[in-house]
Amino acid sequence: MPAAIRVLYISGSTPGSKSPPLADRDGFDVRTTDSVAEGRAQLSTTPTDCIVVGPTAVSGSDGTELRGLWNDAPECPCLLAPPPRDPPVVGEGTAGGAPTSDVNHDHTTTLANRIRTAVDTPPTTDTTDATISSHQTARACDQHRETTDIDTASDNEPAYRSLIEDGLAISSVGTFVLDSDFSVVWLNDGIEDYFGIDRADVLGRDKRRLINDRLKHIFAEPERFAETVCATYNDNTYVEQFTCHVVGDDSRTDRWLEHSSYPIPDGPYAGGRIEHYVDITDHRETQQQLEAQNERLAEFASIASHDLRNPLHVIGSSLELAAETGESEHFERAERAVDRMAQLIDDLLVLATQGEGIDDVEVVTLETVARECWTTLSTATATLHVETARTLTADRSRLRQLLDNLFRNSVDHADGEVTITVGDCAGGFFVADNGPGVPVDDRETIFERGYTTSREGTGLGLYIVNEIAAAHGWDVAVADSKTGGVRIEITGVE
Repeated sequence: MPAAIRVLYISGSTPGSKSPPLADRDGFDVRTTDSVAEGRAQLSTTPTDCIVVGPTAVSGSDGTELRGLWNDAPECPCLLAPPPRDPPVVGEGTAGGAPTSDVNHDHTTTLANRIRTAVDTPPTTDTTDATISSHQTARACDQHRETTDIDTASDNEPAYRSLIEDGLAISSVGTFVLDSDFSVVWLNDGIEDYFGIDRADVLGRDKRRLINDRLKHIFAEPERFAETVCATYNDNTYVEQFTCHVVGDDSRTDRWLEHSSYPIPDGPYAGGRIEHYVDITDHRETQQQLEAQNERLAEFASIASHDLRNPLHVIGSSLELAAETGESEHFERAERAVDRMAQLIDDLLVLATQGEGIDDVEVVTLETVARECWTTLSTATATLHVETARTLTADRSRLRQLLDNLFRNSVDHADGEVTITVGDCAGGFFVADNGPGVPVDDRETIFERGYTTSREGTGLGLYIVNEIAAAHGWDVAVADSKTGGVRIEITGVE
């Protein structure tokens, strides 16, 4: 014989109740408490297969108590008991005005079957169940339909309120409900969290005034937000959908939301509006990353198709002329083009990683990294001076690439010997030289891809410097050095 289903029935001291449902049925071991608090105490000491909460217990408890009940036994099914009909609806299963036992039994049978289904227990054979005729069942269903409005307005109200308070209220979809005057009649936890507001300060407020006085100011585009939302109140006939950016502060998190709003066609709030806000921050960040990757792929395709094609053309034409004339200058020209292609390929490989986020960071000493870079720079015409003891947090390999590109830029553009200095500036560090400098008119473009003043240059060196700095969250600017050359300042450095 299967073990009895252990049921905890939280009655809430329903007036007129003599015994809980199922107390006289086989296959159920029913324990009764009068409140949610007592029920939670029972759960801590007694094994339970299913919790049944009466309507009075629901209406007499706040959302915190009920959520605590669910959290105390997350694996235990929790059902709402059908509300008793007292007094009964006139004509419902009556003979001379008295309720029949068949209808009362059917009420209990429904709950019994719901419990068995919830705990995944096969229903037991109950000979009494078979006495309920099909015409009685149909009659009960018809009478239930006839009294739906009564039930919803009275007996089922606690269940409805529980659905609202314990379901929709904690939904991650932020929700406003507005009446026909567009005053706030309800909002949930999501709205409080997303907007950084308190529901007590918002309920009953005119939504137009609320938007213009307070809500629009939390958005990156306040006037656009206010105009778009208020337009739906002026013409409440259409569905609106748009994205908006909440600027974070101490009371709210910086996030992107998708606004969707709909007219309410009927019911107690007919002529009003429902507004939903869904957090799409993660989705938007993923989309932006994909867009950045696509831009980078397009950039690589442009470099491969244009910048690499030119030296290839030079090699081909030089070899043809060398074959025709036998003059060595054509071989030398082809050799320079090969060097240019090799440098382009090296720069492309570096560029392939510079758009990625910085994850592997460490505290490094700027002087140490600068001198490491200098050892790989093969030239006897350049001198390095390091005038800083700064430490900073950075990706060491990318910082080396940044310094290496700046050193090579100074060497490549120098007419003869050059002195390169690394030192401190406000908010960061600089790399300066005593070379020819950069014309004032070109200072806005030197960090763009393709900028070069040398026929052998790739136009990627300073562009890569800018990319590495941006990946760290640093800023790059150009100025005159004290010795008349160029000075590149890296600021925003921690």
